[in-house]
Amino acid sequence: MYETVGVLLAGGESSRFGQPKAFAKYRGRSFWEHSYEVLKAETDQQLIISRTDLVDRMKETATCQVIKDNVEVKGKGPLAGIYTAMNHEKAVWYFILSCDVPLITNHLIRSLLDLRHPTIKAVIPKVNGKLHPLIGVYHHSVFPFVEKQLTKQEYKIVSLLDKIEVLYVSEKEIGVDRNIFSNINSQEDYKQLLTNDKISESKLIDLDYQ
Repeated sequence: MYETVGVLLAGGESSRFGQPKAFAKYRGRSFWEHSYEVLKAETDQQLIISRTDLVDRMKETATCQVIKDNVEVKGKGPLAGIYTAMNHEKAVWYFILSCDVPLITNHLIRSLLDLRHPTIKAVIPKVNGKLHPLIGVYHHSVFPFVEKQLTKQEYKIVSLLDKIEVLYVSEKEIGVDRNIFSNINSQEDYKQLLTNDKISESKLIDLDYQ
């Protein structure tokens, strides 16, 4: 069993973006490669969860396993990715990261991992009152809660957080800029990223996937 496994979720539909966000380019690399590299540097093992039509493309350059969601939870959103990862790779802690936050840094990953504690089950950033459950640390003991929610067809990650002990931390507490948490939902967001290397505050990650 590993102490930490970095899990990259890269199988979303990207409906608002118009094409798979995972392969959008930023500073010469795909979004998923940016996220993967920081996870690789800060966790003991890595795992990429994607969908059938993207897996082979990622395998061409990834040096870790790239797998699809377990068949019984396929298409059930990020919670299904967490379930699949915890089923596939055993660890004490899992760092869950979406592929559409290209400004993510090693410092952020390391800072959140440093806040692990036996009395809590997750470490989740909270920026301007908004939660970022797909940039967070989860203890392996949350698996039964994930499994139960999927069985009951409750797919919102915030519902999971309501059931477990969570340490919420602000960007100030971990010493990072809030723009790190910006995710890319649309072509407009992408243009702003390429132009400014950041997205306006109003474009901070929303809660529609939770």
